[in-house]
Amino acid sequence: MIATDAPGAPGTGIAAGWLAEIPFAERTLGGLLERAAAATPDRVLFTWEREERTLAEVNRQVDILAARLRARGVGRGTRVALFMQTSPEYLYGWFALAKLGAVEVPINTAYRGELLHFQLEKAKVSLAVADAGVLNEAIEAVGDQLPLLTEVLGNPGTYSELLSGEVPQPIEPPAPGDIACVLYTSGTTGPSKGVLLTHHHVASFGHLFAEITGLRADDVLLNYSPFFHISGKFATLGCLLTGARMVLRSRLSISRFWDDARESGITAFVAIGGVCHMLNGKPPRPDDADNPVRVVYAVPAPAEIYHEFEKRFGLKIVEAYGSTESNLLVNSSLHESVPGACGRPNPIFEVQVVDPDDVPVPDGEPGEVVVRCADPLLLSAGYDGLPDATELAWRNGWFHTGDRAMRDESGALWFKDRLKDSIRRRGENISSYEVERLANGHPEVAESAAVGAPSELGEDEVRVVVVLREGATTGPEELFRHYARTMPYHMVPRYIDIVDVLPRTPTDKVEKYKLRAEWPGAHTWDAAAAGWRMTRTGPVRT
Repeated sequence: MIATDAPGAPGTGIAAGWLAEIPFAERTLGGLLERAAAATPDRVLFTWEREERTLAEVNRQVDILAARLRARGVGRGTRVALFMQTSPEYLYGWFALAKLGAVEVPINTAYRGELLHFQLEKAKVSLAVADAGVLNEAIEAVGDQLPLLTEVLGNPGTYSELLSGEVPQPIEPPAPGDIACVLYTSGTTGPSKGVLLTHHHVASFGHLFAEITGLRADDVLLNYSPFFHISGKFATLGCLLTGARMVLRSRLSISRFWDDARESGITAFVAIGGVCHMLNGKPPRPDDADNPVRVVYAVPAPAEIYHEFEKRFGLKIVEAYGSTESNLLVNSSLHESVPGACGRPNPIFEVQVVDPDDVPVPDGEPGEVVVRCADPLLLSAGYDGLPDATELAWRNGWFHTGDRAMRDESGALWFKDRLKDSIRRRGENISSYEVERLANGHPEVAESAAVGAPSELGEDEVRVVVVLREGATTGPEELFRHYARTMPYHMVPRYIDIVDVLPRTPTDKVEKYKLRAEWPGAHTWDAAAAGWRMTRTGPVRT
């Protein structure tokens, strides 16, 4: 069994860099904002719709909002849901709640009905802020079933009216170890769980993101990620810590991306899910590399087009492996990258790959990724209201990620799959992630998703759902023959679907449960029905 002794003191994990230079007591979200505003009040924190907002302006707005929320009864520990699109008003609310010591509960703006009710009820929300229109109406539709929810503020409306007033008296700050946020997971393998994040934990995400990307004071970071996702938060905090300027957007335009990057001077951005593949899938232009972007933080990095993408657009890709619960544990760097590998563990964290009995496996063998850290505030504080799930995930003194990976002899980590997303075919465990990498290797494929499909022989058959590049005309049989030449025989998909788009969450993760539910697809191609059989030596006609 793995060892369980990992002593340490809160705040000692990050020993150098931006966060380490800040006194521990000030390592709260509100404290970071106040400190930056005092040091460089006229520095622009973000641009929104061509309007610049300085640190002094943002901090003043946050203080006014915090005071007026406090007057409405919001205080230490109050659970407040923010059901809003990415906007300055969301950012003000996030930091105002942080200064009050209240607990932000970000809600996915795609949720309605049962899912929305589930999260508001589980988080014990007493106050909600919702954008006017469909989001406000969605909360009103479930409000009668939420006795703890006593007030809903609309934006614009009763919420935006709180954004004006006099600068208030200082507010007693929370502690770095206090809970700042209950952030719900994607729920891809079960019901969403609310992850308890302390102020210091969220701040450390920003610090590590800035380290990985080499973020500098002269950088301009595009942040289009929703604030209900950890990436929207750590991108903002990375800018706050380093002095970089942020261009804030409520959504990403693939068709206008590079023109927008040139116009806004974007030097860095975060690409979650299939963004790199979508950008690469656009027809080449002679000025592709003529842009100011120097680094893209891609999760996952597109291994099959890694160097092609870097060369085409004249930039560097970096990536990291981690989760909302665990932080950014493993990363590549601006100086070293191995396409397909996540990078090396950050020495702050102790990362191991173990078997089902929590015994470390040899290098080269896959297992579950587990992590621990001497500084307890660099990992989450558990799952909200779920002691059994917390105990199961944090057993034996380690957090169990639920991810399957392999460490190679050099110490680099290779992500394989979510344990529950792997495909079991005739005794072989197949990584859907690896199938997708190989499927995307076809020159006319923009992106793909691999899932298991029912088999007459038990276990699974491999099914690949493919989005073609713009203008491509490749058919499923041609794809099958290509994959038969380029994939290990047991990975070659029996079933192939060609679709216009993959179903995605608002944070661009592919919703594989929807692909599994849509079986068979409207135009699923079956290699067996088409007269093909895959053997160890290649495809044969039956």
